[in-house]
Amino acid sequence: MAISMQMNINLSKMVSTTSKFGFKQKPYNNKVQAISCRADNLAMQRGKSNFYEVLSLDSENVGLAEIKKAYRRMVLQYHPDVCPPSAKEESTKRFLELQMAYETLSDPVSRKMYDYDLGLVDPIGYGVWNCLMEERRSKFPRDAWEKQVDGLKKRSHVRMQRMKNRSRQR
Repeated sequence: MAISMQMNINLSKMVSTTSKFGFKQKPYNNKVQAISCRADNLAMQRGKSNFYEVLSLDSENVGLAEIKKAYRRMVLQYHPDVCPPSAKEESTKRFLELQMAYETLSDPVSRKMYDYDLGLVDPIGYGVWNCLMEERRSKFPRDAWEKQVDGLKKRSHVRMQRMKNRSRQR
């Protein structure tokens, strides 16, 4: 497992100090204020090619349209229903790898995290906070959807109870 470390040096910070008369803000310089470490699984993936290579993309700086186009082109070649029976197992593996690459690269949050793991994204400014905020934003629609489903289930349950009560009264 590879480990990388970054240090942000010569940052100034305002510190609260207490005195008899209240709080004061006084600046001080700290040589090393922030250290961020990350361990990635690149060492475990050494035998595998990266998702950009899987989709036969020349560059990592491609848009969603190019990713979709490359995915469609490759899927037509390696889909298990299209390949000869002798190569079915290999093409199935390749097809699943293509699908995984497309799912990762077509989702902006997953792609940014994947690029970060590959070291393609500048790690300065891409900390845990940014990652968590993006993940939170990407999960918001799912939370809203789950609340709607729960509301529909409750309404359905109430309606079924009313129908049961009406049938008992007859």
